[in-house]
Amino acid sequence: MSSSEIKKTPDRLEGDHLLVSGSLSGDPAAWSALYARFHNRLLAAIRAILRRHDSDPHLVEEIAARVWYALIKDDFALLSRFDVNRGCRFSTFLSLLAKNETKMFFRSEQRRRNRERVSSKNVDYAADFEYNIESDPEFLSTLTRAELTFYKEVLIGLASNNSEADYSPANVWQLTRRVKKKLQAFLGD
Repeated sequence: MSSSEIKKTPDRLEGDHLLVSGSLSGDPAAWSALYARFHNRLLAAIRAILRRHDSDPHLVEEIAARVWYALIKDDFALLSRFDVNRGCRFSTFLSLLAKNETKMFFRSEQRRRNRERVSSKNVDYAADFEYNIESDPEFLSTLTRAELTFYKEVLIGLASNNSEADYSPANVWQLTRRVKKKLQAFLGD
């Protein structure tokens, strides 16, 4: 940007431009000044975006850190896209980045929770049955026919190795939980 173009822009945009261009040229003082000038504004923008989640200061700081990192990663690729000729303040640019980072954060958290929920259903619960209760007819009499068959075929492995393939993952999870609950109740007595 030429000096004549900078003079045409308002002083606040000129200041934003100088800090950004100084940061892009590798001046640590310019980066520090940019951070000091806009960090609190970024935090306020994130709180406004989060609204109901703003009571968690760690979440606000996490998203702010993601925004600052997004600006510098890939050799300042995102920061170099800021252009004062568009008439946009750097604080507005940061707010838009914060909105995007917030959406990405919640999407990734939702995907993480879904993966954890799915993987928790695939846990090998057979390892929880360390007590050898096979010979205890009193416990076995508390199980339904389906639970007893599942217990013998899958949990203690009396049948072939493919017996678990006869059950859906949801059914394995459900039957394991039911047998485990009954075993806990039985052992608790």
